[in-house]
Amino acid sequence: MTERIVLVGFMAAGKTTVGALVAEILGWEFVDLDQRVESGAGKTVADIFRDSGEAAFRDAERAAATALAGTKRVVIAAGGGAFAEPATRAALQDRAFTVWVRCALPVLLDRLAGDDSRPLAANRETIAALLRKRETTYALADLVVDTTRSAPRVVARAIVDAATRQEPGPIQR
Repeated sequence: MTERIVLVGFMAAGKTTVGALVAEILGWEFVDLDQRVESGAGKTVADIFRDSGEAAFRDAERAAATALAGTKRVVIAAGGGAFAEPATRAALQDRAFTVWVRCALPVLLDRLAGDDSRPLAANRETIAALLRKRETTYALADLVVDTTRSAPRVVARAIVDAATRQEPGPIQR
């Protein structure tokens, strides 16, 4: 069995909710990568974007992912754009079982409605374009789970079951 699970996918897909449940089931530590960046910077992701720009945020995100590379008995929920950045993706994939937490666009849009804490969720067109752009990198994950109609605990259990089987290559598509 793997000793490190990394959840990737679009904002509001459920990575943090599901990741915390996976960690609880396994008795492992849970790390939300965005929260780790915020803690290190002493400000929110939105403030980092506003004050320093997306490039500064991506640098901090990469540094946080690199610092966690190789950590054992941890479940990491990566930010929505983390896996789209090659260096950050490499750090996240390092000795990890990666999971694309996928969710249908209409559900994402509902979950993001009125959420001003996410700098790249400005409007529906931006969200749809970003999702299309990032899906090819999310598809590089070892496992794909869908949260569109599934309860978080059901998704978490599927991830734990797959991680304990740890079959090589993509397990579920």
